[in-house]
Amino acid sequence: MSDRHRQQWEALGRVDPYWAVISEPGKKGGRWDPEDFFASGANEIRAVLARAAALGIDPARGRALDYGCGVGRLTRALAGEFASVVGVDFSESMLAEARRANAGIANARFERNDGRSLAAIASGSIDFAYSVIALQHSPAAAQREVIREFGRVVAPEGVVVFQTPSRPNLRTASGIAFRLVGNRLLNLPRRVLHGKGRVMEVHALPREEVTRLLAQGGFEVREIERYDVAGPAFESYRYFARRR
Repeated sequence: MSDRHRQQWEALGRVDPYWAVISEPGKKGGRWDPEDFFASGANEIRAVLARAAALGIDPARGRALDYGCGVGRLTRALAGEFASVVGVDFSESMLAEARRANAGIANARFERNDGRSLAAIASGSIDFAYSVIALQHSPAAAQREVIREFGRVVAPEGVVVFQTPSRPNLRTASGIAFRLVGNRLLNLPRRVLHGKGRVMEVHALPREEVTRLLAQGGFEVREIERYDVAGPAFESYRYFARRR
């Protein structure tokens, strides 16, 4: 991960970590209620596991991975469903808050990575890997490496579910702006709108490339659903896949 991206997320972790994870307009400036914030994670994990079961890929409840864990919203939720869970993030300021906020969760731990690899995770040790609104903040090259790492760490018959944008949505003004000028120029109005310490870049990885990477990693894709959590500027998808 580049110094620019790392600096952005270290700043976000110091300035407004909960809003950086779920960027609802009314929650900026430390206005998230922690109980509501973590409850949203529990609701999300219950729903995604129910969907996986409906697709016939209900994972074993051994060890889970929350990639791009931020302050541990989903890590905590996964800890209630699995024997153990590891949250991974490349922002030390985010991880510091995750460890503080989840200090009482005995079966959860947090690890820092370089934004590309999962070196701290043993091969074939994960029954369920989950990542939403996380990969999208990494450049495409880093996303490719992480998806390849899912293929290494997920156990046979294990499940991976993750979201990332596929392309700009050219039916929207914001999508056209992204296509024309890209993140570096868009960071200027982002600083004005949200503040210097609240810049979040979004990066896309084409759906066709994601499915190819999953196949190369030994995954069978069960469902690809439109999942527009990256905002109106992008067409975004969530992928459900099982390791063969």
